[in-house]
Amino acid sequence: MRAILLAALAVPAALWAAAPAFGEEPKAPAAELAAADVPKAAEPDKIYLPPGFKEKKRGKFTLYCRKEDVMGTRFPVEKCYDEKGIREYLLDQRENQKQVDQMRRICGSSEACGGGG
Repeated sequence: MRAILLAALAVPAALWAAAPAFGEEPKAPAAELAAADVPKAAEPDKIYLPPGFKEKKRGKFTLYCRKEDVMGTRFPVEKCYDEKGIREYLLDQRENQKQVDQMRRICGSSEACGGGG
């Protein structure tokens, strides 16, 4: 019984002694500190293009293009966006996806939206 009691007290004491003091940051090896001190180059926000888009250079401008089928013709039309336009397109696409997901959550079954006759 006495050995169990001593073991039960020794484990928390050992953990307390090994833990850093409150408010003290853990110490990192020198190699990690040297790598952490080097500032990383500021990368502009990378644009992740949806399927079908291709990056094209037109002079000094970069455009993001894809071919779309237009109603009433069999010939696809290439539609291109500049950086601002593609960001707005992607933002609108995310908003539309959020709305569709919300409708699916609300109207997950036909009874939930009054269609269950």
